[in-house]
Amino acid sequence: MLVLDHTPIQLPELLARLLADLADQAPPSGWAANSPRRWLFPGIRPGQHLSSNALRRLAAHHIPIRPARATALIQLAEDLPPAVLAPMLGLHVITAQQWRRRASTDWTAYLEARRSSSRAT
Repeated sequence: MLVLDHTPIQLPELLARLLADLADQAPPSGWAANSPRRWLFPGIRPGQHLSSNALRRLAAHHIPIRPARATALIQLAEDLPPAVLAPMLGLHVITAQQWRRRASTDWTAYLEARRSSSRAT
């Protein structure tokens, strides 16, 4: 089980095992020991995470990355305005606005369904 900000998340067994092995590794040495950031997947450059190409190797272990990326982007888009999200992630502002629209909850379909079901009864 992984806990993110007090929220427990049940992980698939294979992923849980891989993350446990990663967490059990010795603490970083050299430049990585002086880095203020503790990346789960540290990259080659100081203070940087693994590149997206390196993360794609997770697919070889049947760990899908596209849904996780989409979920993370939607979560960020819920919390940040597009003008902040775009430069932070290197996205175009229009792309950040599209993620914001995907993150927003649209209740019109639900309300319409409720209205039509109440008319039917």
